[in-house]
Amino acid sequence: MRDVVIAITAASYSGNKGAAAMLQSSIRQLYEKYGERLNINLMSVYPQEDKKQIPWDFIKIVSCKPEQLLFIAFPLAVLYKVFHFCPPIKRLLLKNKILKAYYNTDVVLDEAGISFVDSRGFIMNTYAFVCAAVPMLMGVPVMKYSQAMGTFHSFWNRFLAKWILPKMQLICARGKGTLENLKEIGVEKNVKLCADGAFTMADDPKVLEKIEKEVQDDSFFNEKVIGLSVSSVVQKKCNKLGIDYQQIMTDFIDQLNQDGWNVLIIANGARINSQKPRNNDLPICDAVYAGVKNKEMVRWYHKEMDAEEIRAYIGTCRFLVASRFHAMIGALQQKVPVLLVGWSHKYQEVLDFFDLGQYAIDFSNLTTESLRKEFDKFISDEDTIRRKLEKHYDEVIQSSLKNMVYASEIIDRIVEQPYHGKQMLDYKNPDKYLGKHIACRKGYAADETIRAQAASGGMVTAFLCYLLKTGRIDGAWVTRTKICDGQLSYDTFIATTEKEIRSASSSIYMNMPLLKHLDMVRTFKGKIAVVMTPCMLRGLDAAMKKEPELEEKIAFKLGLYCSGNHSKKATLLSLEQSHVTLDHAVRLFYRRGHWRGQSSVIYEDGTEKTFSYTKTICAYKNAYFFEKRSCMTCQDHFALAADISFGDIWLKEMKGNPIKHTSCVIRNMKTYHIYQEAVKAGVICDSHISDRDMIRSQKRALVFKFTCAPAKKAYLGKKGKKAELIADDACRWNHRLAFHLAEKNRIYSEEHYDKLQKIPYIFIYYYMCFIRVLLSF
Repeated sequence: MRDVVIAITAASYSGNKGAAAMLQSSIRQLYEKYGERLNINLMSVYPQEDKKQIPWDFIKIVSCKPEQLLFIAFPLAVLYKVFHFCPPIKRLLLKNKILKAYYNTDVVLDEAGISFVDSRGFIMNTYAFVCAAVPMLMGVPVMKYSQAMGTFHSFWNRFLAKWILPKMQLICARGKGTLENLKEIGVEKNVKLCADGAFTMADDPKVLEKIEKEVQDDSFFNEKVIGLSVSSVVQKKCNKLGIDYQQIMTDFIDQLNQDGWNVLIIANGARINSQKPRNNDLPICDAVYAGVKNKEMVRWYHKEMDAEEIRAYIGTCRFLVASRFHAMIGALQQKVPVLLVGWSHKYQEVLDFFDLGQYAIDFSNLTTESLRKEFDKFISDEDTIRRKLEKHYDEVIQSSLKNMVYASEIIDRIVEQPYHGKQMLDYKNPDKYLGKHIACRKGYAADETIRAQAASGGMVTAFLCYLLKTGRIDGAWVTRTKICDGQLSYDTFIATTEKEIRSASSSIYMNMPLLKHLDMVRTFKGKIAVVMTPCMLRGLDAAMKKEPELEEKIAFKLGLYCSGNHSKKATLLSLEQSHVTLDHAVRLFYRRGHWRGQSSVIYEDGTEKTFSYTKTICAYKNAYFFEKRSCMTCQDHFALAADISFGDIWLKEMKGNPIKHTSCVIRNMKTYHIYQEAVKAGVICDSHISDRDMIRSQKRALVFKFTCAPAKKAYLGKKGKKAELIADDACRWNHRLAFHLAEKNRIYSEEHYDKLQKIPYIFIYYYMCFIRVLLSF
């Protein structure tokens, strides 16, 4: 099954920790359902901060600041809607990173806690509209995760809401108040009632352990701790009414301290490197703490906590007085009685789930006296409140879970639909290319000395060394180049030490009939891992089925991505064209270094000569000179018979990475678990790569194998005769031409080696580039 790509908008990890709680909850539930198939595009208003805080490697941060969205992405999305049928304009518009992210997205999940509310004014309601309008203009479905909406009395807010909300795939109303507000403007068909998504955020065991230890070590934490969530949003609204929110909170703490209560100040919105109040309660918390009289009875941690950490601290409190919505959610989830000081119906409609709506105070009437009066009444009702929390808790959690139940039903339906427009490759069915697999990953060997000798990230060598070190194998069947008396050959052997494995860490681009050396495996005493190309692994598989002893002996099969096998003439001609001799040479490295790297020859005296791999060996290889005839129609690119396959990542976005990476396809759980062990042991530095990006990374090779080659009938005649190429109407002209030229080149290199010698390699290089261009569209 193909990847699931979901963009999440109007939420971030940094700043508002309520949004972070919704993110954690929704993404964890999505991962539990879709596993390694899941890819998240987080449309972040705080991209730099969020990059440091994301807890999963399948999340991609896309910078989506309000000014970028409103003034650049929105106008471009309108143009996309008008001109998407015109390929040149479409390609130009998709240069914008926001549009490109949405173009590659299946569905958008809008996780704004509150939207389309009269009191939020013209700018915020316009922003809420544009957050949904941009993906919709690009044809991407949008769903609203549980949130508060309405009232819709102002003309502008009502106009925007009535225009866009009916067009959404799903709207999860966070309470009955929102439900009634939506009904008032005729939005009902796509609406479901769901409790806030943050109710189902999972606890972090490490955080719980840390807080538990802190509570045990600090006598402050006892049965008389009150949490106080102070809000910059409520402060701003109070200031407009001339209410001194900061002083009221300070006086309230002093009164609580006088009555023997300890107070834990909580910032549920925090941006540690910013003094701006938006999504940042740190400044107001600092000011309140500075004003309290008895700091021994107050705890204030000036730091940006994770949502799980905040909730764990709330769980240590007997009561919470909250001005932040999701601090309230955290308290309710922890079954901690909570008194609200708020500014919207969003607070009360959630408390109403627990039949506790009377414990919400409107900020507009806030004074120290009124707050203290309400608090005294609140704590006197403690037993009643706790009974109601217990009574309604399970049904609220189930209601929260329905957010993902409803959303995943729509996601499942959407991912069954094809991608936008006509595709050269079938991204909807990645198994067609990758084969059945557990996961795709990318990474590199943590040991720099391994990477220095490797063609890519050195993951094959690192993994083999780990298998050997942990006793899972006694040896690894590996191969390296060998030069004897100036003649290029290969040396294949079973390496029994890490040093021997490392000595074979570079790729080899010439035909090697390894299966004729199978006797070395038969006579070896112990378990081994093998490293082979797809066709050799298929041959090995056939032999293993006939010989049970052989099957028992081979513990792991490591495959290498292969776009075709070539005779060693491609290498010899490249050496000749580069004026590099093999006399007195001991080793040839086909590729070392960053990206495509350099080829080099090592001599007996320790000297080394390098030459361009890209303009010589790579040019002949990718123009299909000297290619084996059977490789022209082989579709086993990712070594389907392997337990785990490795290869390069030819993606533009990877070129600028200072460390070259290797990708891998893992096909069974045994290998997956061992691979994860190697990552945890620090042997491999690992991260997520989507199935789609795996296919993109090998795009031209796959287009040739799966689009060009099947469009031709089987070759006619015996070896040496011209092949009859019969075009398929479904094959594009450029692909037909690419295959035609490739087959001509293969035959020409067999029949006219002497003439090919006379053609300067630079011409071959640009000719190869032309063929690659033909395979690119």
